[in-house]
Amino acid sequence: MNTNPAFSKNNKGKSALKFTNREADVLGLLIYGLTNKEIGRQLGISDHTVRDHISSILKKTNTTSRVELAVLSSTMKRPL
Repeated sequence: MNTNPAFSKNNKGKSALKFTNREADVLGLLIYGLTNKEIGRQLGISDHTVRDHISSILKKTNTTSRVELAVLSSTMKRPL
């Protein structure tokens, strides 16, 4: 059983991450190797806001780096 607080069971019994829509947008671009500045330009937000979203995602997934986060994301069965 996954004890990570970012995971929860959806109504079909499958694990799902609890990300905001914007966090999912940021993560979707992060896995392509974009920098905070590049992600910010794509989404129309500041690189500081991108940094804050990434920090939140790292905490929710209990990961410590962008690389670890990208690997975790790429191994998820559902698309972001």
